[in-house]
Amino acid sequence: MRHLLLISLLAFSLAAQAGQTLRIGQQVLTVGDTAAHAIALLGTPAFKEPVENKFGAHLGERWQYARDKGHVVVVTIIAGKVADIDDRRS
Repeated sequence: MRHLLLISLLAFSLAAQAGQTLRIGQQVLTVGDTAAHAIALLGTPAFKEPVENKFGAHLGERWQYARDKGHVVVVTIIAGKVADIDDRRS
């Protein structure tokens, strides 16, 4: 039973870690990297939208990149750093 719990926790931690990085060719974009590094790896975003708090104050931007057919990468930039990477495939 302990082994099953350990394996479950390990699988969950690996899944959580996977959302923190994005491989682009032989390079890797990681949460905490600069916005300039994201642009260097991915280019200019196809779409940008503001990220605001509940009072409407500007916190950063959400950048969308169209990669392949049905593959969209959304990078959230807060204070000039990559705060989140969402790799969406349809």
